[in-house]
Amino acid sequence: MYEQEVANRIPILFAVSTCPRCQRMKKFLQEHKVQAKVVDYDLLPPEEKRPVLRFLQPINPRLSFPTLVVGDMAVIGEDYQGVKEVLDL
Repeated sequence: MYEQEVANRIPILFAVSTCPRCQRMKKFLQEHKVQAKVVDYDLLPPEEKRPVLRFLQPINPRLSFPTLVVGDMAVIGEDYQGVKEVLDL
């Protein structure tokens, strides 16, 4: 589903559009000029939600948001230091 992004280490931010933590993470990425693919789970069409959850569950079994995936690494929640480490900021 996100094979190309994962293979190329393109950051993917899984978020919920109304979630304050997700909004702060989006702003953090923007402030650091990170070109991330943003997937607002709640805005997806119903048929796309299940595949996203199947992709996320092995990475984040709690399926919490925000979750940032970079290659084979993930940062869950508002762990800005973790984001800096996986993105070499």
